[in-house]
Amino acid sequence: MLCLSDEPETRDAWWAEIRQEIKSHAKALGCHAVVGYSESTSICEEVCILSASGTAAVLNPRFLQDGTMEGCLEQRIEEASPPGCGFCHIPYDELNMPFPAHLTYCYNCRKQKVPDVLFTTIDLPVEAAVIGKGCLIQARLCRLKKKAQAEANATSISNLLPFMEYEVHTQLMNKLKLRGMNALFGLRIQISVGENMLMGLASATGVYLAALPTPGGIQIAGKTPNDGNYEQHISHMQKKINDTIAKNKELYEINPPELPEEIIGSPIPEPRQRSRLLRSQSESSDEVTELDLSHGKKDAFVLEIDDTDAMEDVHSLLTDAPPPSGFYSCNTEIMPGINNWTPEIQMFTAVRVSRLSNINLTNQTLNKNFNDLCENLLKSLYFKLRSMVPCCLCHVNFTVALPEDEIVQIAVTAVAITFDKNQALQASKPPIEKSQQRASTDNEEQLQFPLELSSDPLASQPFSPAKEVLEGASSHTGIPAAQRAASLDKASPLAEGYLRHRSFPSCANSTVSVVKMTPLSFIPGAKITKYLGIINMFFIRETTSLREEGGVSGFLHAFIAEVFAMVRAHVAALGGNAVVSYIMKQCVFMENPNKNQAQCLINVSGDAVVFVRESEIEILPVQPSTVVSQPASTGGDVTT
Repeated sequence: MLCLSDEPETRDAWWAEIRQEIKSHAKALGCHAVVGYSESTSICEEVCILSASGTAAVLNPRFLQDGTMEGCLEQRIEEASPPGCGFCHIPYDELNMPFPAHLTYCYNCRKQKVPDVLFTTIDLPVEAAVIGKGCLIQARLCRLKKKAQAEANATSISNLLPFMEYEVHTQLMNKLKLRGMNALFGLRIQISVGENMLMGLASATGVYLAALPTPGGIQIAGKTPNDGNYEQHISHMQKKINDTIAKNKELYEINPPELPEEIIGSPIPEPRQRSRLLRSQSESSDEVTELDLSHGKKDAFVLEIDDTDAMEDVHSLLTDAPPPSGFYSCNTEIMPGINNWTPEIQMFTAVRVSRLSNINLTNQTLNKNFNDLCENLLKSLYFKLRSMVPCCLCHVNFTVALPEDEIVQIAVTAVAITFDKNQALQASKPPIEKSQQRASTDNEEQLQFPLELSSDPLASQPFSPAKEVLEGASSHTGIPAAQRAASLDKASPLAEGYLRHRSFPSCANSTVSVVKMTPLSFIPGAKITKYLGIINMFFIRETTSLREEGGVSGFLHAFIAEVFAMVRAHVAALGGNAVVSYIMKQCVFMENPNKNQAQCLINVSGDAVVFVRESEIEILPVQPSTVVSQPASTGGDVTT
């Protein structure tokens, strides 16, 4: 947390300090690399929040082209570990751990130690052994702050940030336990700063890893055990939590195999066996140890109800509604547990702007409004995509901004992918074959400028116009939506039109195919044959007749649709037929209702590519050495 400076050298020094701290944390954990690394900023007037996150890891030296590592690391990696659990093993010495942890022997190989929970910023490895399906888990938090200037404002925000990080981590842990899962992937935490409030939003995909121990239950503990009514209320909430855990396990098909009692154990001394979440230090640890925290053979997770905030946290746990039947959601590229994808995809972007009109705002009111805003946005997406059931919302990317005082703006970009529920799950391909497929994208024929003066026979082959238009129309980007929280959601006419006219006669004989757009790094059921370059475009639009254009909803809806159209036109002009790794980096909206004016800036980027359907590869006369089908379950690196 720093005040802005006009000197670039000063800002470079800030980032250098943060990166050095990241490296120090990784080294303290016994790791030599940071994967899934990302940096973000949040600026409000003269104050800027710089944040960086990543996952500490130990890389296999056999796959590194340059650089050497310490002998201890090489010796540790050389130890054979079966696929599916090697990435779960702890990289640090269990006798000299950098923080308290509950360790057990790996439930897969029984040789190495694993933690009881795993938080990562990367996508789920392809070789990971997963039980059941994953789900989207979000932690949302709002905190009020006093209006201040310069150094005083920076100091006030710096004092709030540690507590916000703790609360966000607490929510993630609680919701993970409530769903009966033990690992988070694709974790992305965003802190937005405004004039009088701070907002935190953390998104991740929860899964159940077979190598980690089964998570215990959630135990509710109160401060006033002598109050009969209070005890009855606590007992009722405990029953609801237990019922919710059982329903979630059934919903996400989490049925781990039963393990013999003799192989279940923890090498950690007795005082560290019980995992406790302390909401306040007002109670002594002796009172907590009197509780019966055991949940079968696993330790329970304790929630101490000692104030109003803690009660609100418990209620927020129980109010998170699961997605409707036939829907799944995740913020990773591929939903864990689903492999039978179909080529039907549809990308969408939704923007919602809400004004907090209540003057006497409290932290509890802010949290409820923010939570309702995100939940209603997800529900509207489920409603608009109901015709694609069964489907999964993949790569769900939320972005929160506070452009003006008492205004909250939420933008979400994702892609809906259908899957065959009746088809048997396809067996995952070996990791070596997947790595070869990923490495095949680096050959010469996929470069925009070939290293040698030779023609590209694969890229010059004609496509099937009718088939391509049909597939492009069915996966056309739709439902850009922007509306206030109180306004009614309207489905995009663009998406409805393409759903009703998938075989549009006037375009059936056209040689121009519809350019597909997706935030994923691949296209299900297709092979990327050539990369044409990076697309990075800025768009600015303003209006002096906001009400006449349909208000904020109509203005943003039309603008985002124009952005999609211009991106498609640019890619088509380059000779491409798809945009992968699409991301909306910036969406800055400002309005002046009194003057009927509004302005908006949007920055989008992605990779322009040429792809061929797997069904068309057999028809095209291609060389056998260049035909490598793209698996639908491949999780690629995300372009940020």
